[in-house]
Amino acid sequence: MQLCFLFNLVILWFYDVSDEILTQNELLGVHTWWHSNHELNARTPVADNAVRRSPFYNIWVATIEKPDVKFDSFVYMSIPRGGRDKWGYSNEDGAEFSADEAHLTMSWSSFLYDTDSWVYVQNNNHLESATNVTIRPSSLKWHTEWLDNGTIRILVPYSDDGFRFSIEFESELYTAYNDLNGVSGKLNDKGFGRAIHTEPRNAILVFAESFQKMHRYTPNLLMGSIYYVKPGLLNNLDNVTDDIIYFRAGVYYMPWNYHAKLTEHVKWIYFEPGSFVKGAFQFLHDAQNAFKFTGFGVLSGEKYVYEADTNNEFRHKRTFNFHGSCVKLLRFSSAFGRQQSLTLAGVTFVEPPYHSFVVHGDEDSFEMLVENFKMVGAWYWQTDGIELYTNGKMKNTFFHANDDVLKIYHGNLTINNTVIWKNENGPVVQWGWSPRNITNVFVNNTFIIHNKMYWSDVKGNTCILNSSPSWSPKDIKPDPKTSISDLYFENLHVEGMTNCAIRLYALSNTNHIKVKNFQIDGWNDLDAISQASKFQRTSTEISIGANAISFENFKIENQQVSKNNDNWDAKSLGRLDFDAELYEKWNAV
Repeated sequence: MQLCFLFNLVILWFYDVSDEILTQNELLGVHTWWHSNHELNARTPVADNAVRRSPFYNIWVATIEKPDVKFDSFVYMSIPRGGRDKWGYSNEDGAEFSADEAHLTMSWSSFLYDTDSWVYVQNNNHLESATNVTIRPSSLKWHTEWLDNGTIRILVPYSDDGFRFSIEFESELYTAYNDLNGVSGKLNDKGFGRAIHTEPRNAILVFAESFQKMHRYTPNLLMGSIYYVKPGLLNNLDNVTDDIIYFRAGVYYMPWNYHAKLTEHVKWIYFEPGSFVKGAFQFLHDAQNAFKFTGFGVLSGEKYVYEADTNNEFRHKRTFNFHGSCVKLLRFSSAFGRQQSLTLAGVTFVEPPYHSFVVHGDEDSFEMLVENFKMVGAWYWQTDGIELYTNGKMKNTFFHANDDVLKIYHGNLTINNTVIWKNENGPVVQWGWSPRNITNVFVNNTFIIHNKMYWSDVKGNTCILNSSPSWSPKDIKPDPKTSISDLYFENLHVEGMTNCAIRLYALSNTNHIKVKNFQIDGWNDLDAISQASKFQRTSTEISIGANAISFENFKIENQQVSKNNDNWDAKSLGRLDFDAELYEKWNAV
């Protein structure tokens, strides 16, 4: 039997008694896990049957009632390109700065709990004081203590929503700079050019999740037949005829030139806490009405090359138009004329080789509920966040992404409590690229804790809020028969420096975009022209409503930006370089 978890010095969990031990550990108030087959490796690919463990950090968790009864919590780590060189291509992939210049890493640890708990974090570089530690989002004003041997402890209160946060040591911080060369400039960490943003070189994240969520999204035999997957090589899921595919704790790996194409019978994939699956899943069918992908395990794309193309034997893309054939960590097909749903809850996606998630088919009949989802290690370009479809709901999530993060291309959406660590490419929120009909979108409590958007020229696809111009102006024209209205963004906090607030290039009739409590700590060190917000009508046929955009409590450097304060324009604090013809169509109060 294979050892998978180490709960404390006495309790060991084996596959055939997992339910018993999970219950026993839950009574202690904390559930952590451990991988015995790991590699302390920060530079090269790990073995197929191994998990990369962070050499920089150790974490333990204890309840507040028994602070000395500490449980090891495995600290995973992601590195750019999985430690490989570029494989079968030489063109840029977006990981150049992270992999070749700054040598960035991202570690994380997850645990389940049902009571206030202490999280002990040991920095193997030995910090000197708890005052040198910052927790982000900075709204989390938690009690922190310095112990010894480079260890701090943080009191994490219980919440059914859980928490997803970054712990940042002063000794790990570096600043990225734009060297100002060429049209856009390039990033460096040597101090050449203008400062863009400061962040940890070796990041450490903690995902504290509720036992209640695990119970809610764990299948049993009353819910359908279950196929229990054996750890190790995974190349035989294409013929599974059970309703549920169940991954117990352990390590699973698909070959680099394979991803699972599931039969019409499969409706639920479950990742038990402590499961680590290297691979990707494609639901080829639209036979099911309700899909689920749940659990507190990890799905990793580390085995795949950047832009892995199934039409090119899983090698790097062969043609430009390969979106339909590239590997996504999770892909669905949607039936036309029949309502379907997807519940995506708990899982952590790591190192996607391209878009992490996509649905093909009738997007307006595919309703999604996303809860407590996490994405880390998004080093490549085009590693987007999640696109929600009509009537979708998402809450309590974390995204490390290197392209559009929150894609609100459909109506009747609710997104709440999102923590975002933004890489260079794309904006945070995107609703452009082509004309659309979108209404009733509510995005609340968005915390952008880091971002490296650095372009020195005024690109159309960047900023915190963005509606990009058409990517193919010859084929995709503004359409006055489409409308964007009633988009509400409330409580956006951008920590540290950023490049720009909003760029909106209206391809559809536009009205009632309301932004309330938008706080930006400060602009980066580029020129004001590079930080300009834009609001443009892309065609005289497009109608811009009388209340197209309104800002309420818009603050930069904790200073109010408004029309009355006369500090809103392109050369002032607000950097709002909106077209003069639209002056009466927007307001800032």
